[in-house]
Amino acid sequence: MKLETLLARGEAMHEELGLEYYLTGAGLKQDPTFHAIYDRYADVASDDALEAARASGSRPLLEWVVDVRVGRAVATHQERQLVWEQGAELEVAGRRIPFLRAPIEIANMPERDLRIALDTARARAVSAALNTIRLDRFRTEHEVVATLGLGTYVDTVASLSGVDLDALARQARDFLACTEAPYLDGLARLARRRIGAGIDALVRSDAAWLFRADGFDVAFPSGALVETAVGQMCEMGLDPTIGGRVRFDTEEREGKQARAFCVPVRVPHEVYLVLRPRGGHSDYRTFWHELGHAMHFASVSETLPFAARWLGDNSVTEGYAMLWDHLTLDLGWLRRYGGLSADDAASLAHELAVGELFLARRYAAKINYELELHSSDLGAVSERYADYLTDATKFRYSADDYLVDVDPGFYSARYLRAWQLEAALSRFLVERYDEDWYRNPRAGTEVQAWMHRGQTDTADEIAQQVCGAPLSFAAVADRTIAILD
Repeated sequence: MKLETLLARGEAMHEELGLEYYLTGAGLKQDPTFHAIYDRYADVASDDALEAARASGSRPLLEWVVDVRVGRAVATHQERQLVWEQGAELEVAGRRIPFLRAPIEIANMPERDLRIALDTARARAVSAALNTIRLDRFRTEHEVVATLGLGTYVDTVASLSGVDLDALARQARDFLACTEAPYLDGLARLARRRIGAGIDALVRSDAAWLFRADGFDVAFPSGALVETAVGQMCEMGLDPTIGGRVRFDTEEREGKQARAFCVPVRVPHEVYLVLRPRGGHSDYRTFWHELGHAMHFASVSETLPFAARWLGDNSVTEGYAMLWDHLTLDLGWLRRYGGLSADDAASLAHELAVGELFLARRYAAKINYELELHSSDLGAVSERYADYLTDATKFRYSADDYLVDVDPGFYSARYLRAWQLEAALSRFLVERYDEDWYRNPRAGTEVQAWMHRGQTDTADEIAQQVCGAPLSFAAVADRTIAILD
């Protein structure tokens, strides 16, 4: 297969897959047909395609063809999961709650007993049905990867991604150690104030409510979400829709995924941002995160080759998403765009800092757990999942979630590297444009110039080019700890 043919077919395939993912994930379609799309583009997953990618000498292209081969093999599993999630219901206290609605209900449920009951029902449903689908999916992925002859699953992912997973896991363990004391102190105070319980009593379902910050909802009304984003981006001299390329889907809709997402359909011309509202500040942070993705994809130069527009190190797009969402944690941002008093902004910033450490520590645990998971037979490590996550977050996790809380292909590594990249870029922007760089058109021009390059460069290369230093957790830890001191 000629390389130009492979790339043209691959882009057409991604456009179809992107639209299908948007329609099904947004609850606009109930019968996903990913497998049919992959079948129409079977040549993109063929041995000829693999050889063409190898002959190109491009690691991102080789990684991509392998991902396509995996995607085609697991498409029916993905469809089964989506269909099950859209149809499943949970029965709690005489109410029937759609499975996809459960995370939103838990986050907005002040009654602790009901929260725990709902999350227990969710976990039971996962254990009874969803884990079977997920186990089949991951075993299929392992089988496909094994045929490449590149070593173990972990070795293959590390080689294709260019990410040293073992080194990143060690850095993550160091991050857990250096943030343990401030996290425990901040979490203990917040838990006492929010739910009247000590750390030893915390369970997984408490986290969503604990970090919900519902006392500040009046400052972050759902109706002003898009308007506020447009206003802030305009202060930076940016159009958040990039000339209409970005389309917002923020309506409540049955069947819509609870987890927000951004999906490019035609890069850079058609990008969807999908959010199922929960309420309050968390919607703003989530929207800003997905807006970072959307503006990145929609800002990419259309003259760049397929690999730079569609492929590459996803730590980069996650880094831009975090650069945007971390604005909503900033004290000055909270005062300016939330209209909070100095005291209220400081109080909320402290709560958000504890929540930020919770998230980062959760992913630091996940990368270490996933190394163990993918080095096993996939079926005998459920208790290890609970151990890893409970120890890192101090919320008691259930072993039932040992497969549903895993994104394929060690995507947890992309998130962790994105935290590192965001902290480096944010520090650079503060030093060059001051603390309120997010209102400075010169900063906006610089950030959009970075986004214009798509994923031509890796996160490591961007950190070196912009900041002159390698990726590190140091800035991540320092910034959050400073708020908690």
